[in-house]
Amino acid sequence: MYWVVAALAIAMSPQVLRMTLPVILMCLTPITWRLLAEAKNWKPLPKLVRHGITALSLIILAITYGGLFGRRASVSLLTVMLALKLLECERIRDARLIASFGFFLCATQFLFTQGIPMLAYGLTTVVVGLTALAQLQRQEAFEQVAAAPSPRASMFSDITFSLRLLLLAIPVGIAFFVFFPRWATPLWGVPETSLDAKSGLSDTMSPGSIQSLFMDDSPALRAVFAGPRPGNSDLYWRGPVFWHYEDNAWTGSFYGRNIEAGIIPDAGDASWDYSVQLEPSERNWLFSLDYPTVAPQDSRITMDFQVLRRQPVLQLLQYRMRSNPRHVDSPELKATLRAMALELPKNLNPRSRELMARWQRETPQPAALIRRVLDHFNQENFHYSLEAPLLGRHAVDDFLFDTRSGYCEHYASAFAVLMRMAGIPSRVVTGYQGGWYSELGNYFLVRQSDAHAWVEVWLPRVGWTRVDPTAAVSPLRVQQGSRGALSAPRHMLDFDWVRGARNGVDLLEQRWNDWVLEFSAQSQARMFADLGLDYISPAGLVITLFSALIVIGLILLPVAWRMASHGDGDPVQRTWQKFIRRLKKAGYHHPPSAGAMELASAVAVSLPGNSVEVSHIARLFSRYRYSAHPPEPGEIERAVRNFHPRKPLLE
Repeated sequence: MYWVVAALAIAMSPQVLRMTLPVILMCLTPITWRLLAEAKNWKPLPKLVRHGITALSLIILAITYGGLFGRRASVSLLTVMLALKLLECERIRDARLIASFGFFLCATQFLFTQGIPMLAYGLTTVVVGLTALAQLQRQEAFEQVAAAPSPRASMFSDITFSLRLLLLAIPVGIAFFVFFPRWATPLWGVPETSLDAKSGLSDTMSPGSIQSLFMDDSPALRAVFAGPRPGNSDLYWRGPVFWHYEDNAWTGSFYGRNIEAGIIPDAGDASWDYSVQLEPSERNWLFSLDYPTVAPQDSRITMDFQVLRRQPVLQLLQYRMRSNPRHVDSPELKATLRAMALELPKNLNPRSRELMARWQRETPQPAALIRRVLDHFNQENFHYSLEAPLLGRHAVDDFLFDTRSGYCEHYASAFAVLMRMAGIPSRVVTGYQGGWYSELGNYFLVRQSDAHAWVEVWLPRVGWTRVDPTAAVSPLRVQQGSRGALSAPRHMLDFDWVRGARNGVDLLEQRWNDWVLEFSAQSQARMFADLGLDYISPAGLVITLFSALIVIGLILLPVAWRMASHGDGDPVQRTWQKFIRRLKKAGYHHPPSAGAMELASAVAVSLPGNSVEVSHIARLFSRYRYSAHPPEPGEIERAVRNFHPRKPLLE
């Protein structure tokens, strides 16, 4: 039972980490009870108690997930039911059911993530589950006779056997992965549009919304450039664009989401040619450098140059992009968009309005006024900090005149509001800035902690122009990334060598994504393109699969046969066969159907001079096979080694 519990605990571990506390307790309580019951030999719980616990668990699950349907609720239901099965697991059949369904529970976890850690999780679950099944098989085999003997070598003997079985299965699994015809969309697609509340950029921006991502080092995207790569100051990964400001929060606009760009930049003049590997975000937007010249499949470029997809990004997505940073965005601004880019709530931030009115009189030129505001951020006592105080109703006033401390969203929001107060159209853009470049992998890694906010202002004939007020306060934020802008570590393990090691290991994740997760139906159909086969039909893939399985079978069959017939063998059985061969040399021929004690009786007649020794060896062998307290294998080995049969005298 310890092996069964271990197999189930490992299989449910990823799911438990995503559960709420009440559901976690429903999973861990049966496991704890079962371990104590095994150690202290407790009796099973009454049936009424088990039924009550099951009903209570269903109610808690329904309340937690709003029902029992959907991916998350269904997998949690399976997890809880398997845990509760431990409360009534009194037969080998029940234990085998738990161990077997543990494999299925393990498979369901790949519906949520398919990263490299899941490979280690899956292999561990399979090995421990096979070991549990081997233990149960041994217990069942000896159930009617005696207690099952312990493994001959150690507790790791069954683990070794399970590893051998797994190694035999891996080539077959690889063949199915490569050649089994794939669907264009994942088989496990589900209708939910919001699945796991993944962290990342939001469709609104308020003080603290981007700051909260600074502690999240999970990858957001990776980018590989076909030609020259941009410098850090050019790595502004454009995401959501916000036009409306109300209640200290920025939101998007109907026009920005639904009106497509009137003029697309010239792709032939694009400076950057790159492919992006976007992690699942459960959002519709894709990220690109300014300005995208082509929309990936099933996406469009909006009038404020957001790249929006029809469906949320629920799995790893690879797309190709080209960007032209020299494009002039809206040299003429329509009146509707101008009004929207100047809109501000009334009767808010009076001190900021007064300041901007004075500066506007002193510096009437828009470009010079923008420079003055940036110089104010740079020369006054403003700080780039994660510990920004809370802001009140007049948030911009509080920030400019009182707190003077904040993260990128504080500076972007305040700057955009000041521009609008001065009659300069502005909007806020969020996305990611910078990225770590892997020399070995030749790609940029952008993490969630690289989330950033900046401002675009509109100037006559120049169009929308990017202005990053955070760079005026902390130039290191743009030059060295988000982590380089702060001197203090974020947490106790936030050291340079730890970040370097983590970035280096990401190369494995990137290769895994390229070779495994991005191995799509299109990749499969063209995997023999280098051999002149531009396309393989599903029928061709099936033929190739069966051919591969035949070859693998011919290679592995001798190995499997040796495992079944020899392996590490049964030392007592080998000793008994050696004993039979010695009897044959003495003139006694052993019938295959004769048992050990039957053989001893027959030898007493044919070889009366050896009857005592033969009876002793036969009793040892019978005890080893059928006794609840078998002798040591060495005892029968010594008896056979000292056995020297004497041939019968001639009559």
